[in-house]
Amino acid sequence: MKEISFKVTNPQGLVSRKAAELVSVANKYSSSITLVTANETADLKSIMNVFGITVDTGDTLLIKIEGKDEEEALKGYERLFASVTF
Repeated sequence: MKEISFKVTNPQGLVSRKAAELVSVANKYSSSITLVTANETADLKSIMNVFGITVDTGDTLLIKIEGKDEEEALKGYERLFASVTF
């Protein structure tokens, strides 16, 4: 299992465009990819699951990746976080 975390700095929280970017990366890989907040979890391959959780400004979120291409998926999120602020 691989994990990566990031902090939400946008004053509006996790906005739909940023959520869609997280989901887009997840759907490139066969691994199970989960978004974890302090109180909730969501399947990152489903935009509706991501929209169903509460994410506020200042929250630190964890992405858990498990599967045969977890290393590649982790690198995909590292590239995303290097180029986009959440």
